[in-house]
Amino acid sequence: MDDLCDGMKAALLSFLFLAFAAPHDFFVSILTIRHSPNTRTLDLTWRITAHDIEHALENVAPLKLGSDKEHPKADSLLNAYFTQHLVLMQQKQLSWTWVGKELDGETLYCYLQVEHIASPKDLLVQNTLLQDVFLEQQNLVHVEGEKLPTRSHTFIQGSRPYTFVW
Repeated sequence: MDDLCDGMKAALLSFLFLAFAAPHDFFVSILTIRHSPNTRTLDLTWRITAHDIEHALENVAPLKLGSDKEHPKADSLLNAYFTQHLVLMQQKQLSWTWVGKELDGETLYCYLQVEHIASPKDLLVQNTLLQDVFLEQQNLVHVEGEKLPTRSHTFIQGSRPYTFVW
């Protein structure tokens, strides 16, 4: 019985090592855009694999996110990269304010906010995050509004901008 338990422990440890140490086979970011009618804002939460974004920016600076050696300009470097890879439009191009970030294990959450938005209707989005680094990168975008059903779209390499309509 002990040999069986030891074998199961070894198999589990091998699986965990492969799951967390080996490169992953999927490349996905999830951007959730929530419209808040009370504050008339779009609140963006971007969920990204931390080491993927660090890899994308390694030629700019070593970010070392979440460590005591994190680059002092990590927030502004991330925001500048987002500016290159995210377009939001509603009659004109929208700009956002960087709110912050947090790291949860290997997942990086970045928070942005767009002010003075009456409704998320007819929001045009283009999302090419990490597609300059990973050809198989997929970027899911969910747009949520009060009393509106959530709309979603997946951006892959070569995708055109997408307009969220209700």
